[in-house]
Parts: sequence; structure tokens; C-alpha cells
Amino acid sequence: MLWLMRNPVKGRTIEYADNRISLYAAQYGKCAVTGIPMDSHDIHCHHKVPVSNGGSDEYANLILVSKAVHILIHASSEPTIEKYLKSLNLDNK
Repeated sequence: MLWLMRNPVKGRTIEYADNRISLYAAQYGKCAVTGIPMDSHDIHCHHKVPVSNGGSDEYANLILVSKAVHILIHASSEPTIEKYLKSLNLDNK
């Protein structure tokens, strides 16, 4: 958690930085999708509703996921989706 405090994401709001730290504590440092603990360099903060679609940096609009899960969330090509579903061992749940 100390790493998150000392390394805010450049170009993001203070609200985003504070909520990222709060989410880390609330999620016990685990990915919200896989439940696997994340190291500091694997933590990605995802906007449920994108900022470009009117989403905000509010706590309720953010979720912490691993880098691989974040890539999968934004993937649009079938090969990329298949690759990450397989590597993350995710099914249709």
C-alpha cells in the first residue's frame, strides 16, 4: 500500500489516487476478478463507466484488477480475448 501512496498515477485526480488506495485496502490487495493477490506493479485501476462516457473517479466507479485482466476487459480482437481467458483460467462465470 505504501507503494500506491508514493506513486500516484500521473495525470489523474487526487480523488482517483485516494480511491485507488482505499480500493486496495477494501479488496485486500487482490484482483476483483480473479481474487489473486497483486504486487504493486500489477495493479490497474479500471473505470467501470469510462471517463469518456461521463464516468468519474468516484470510488463506486473504480475497481482494481490485474494487468492481464485489464487487458482482457479492453480487448476487442478474438485472439487476444481467447489468449487472456485461457491464461487467466477464466470460464463463463
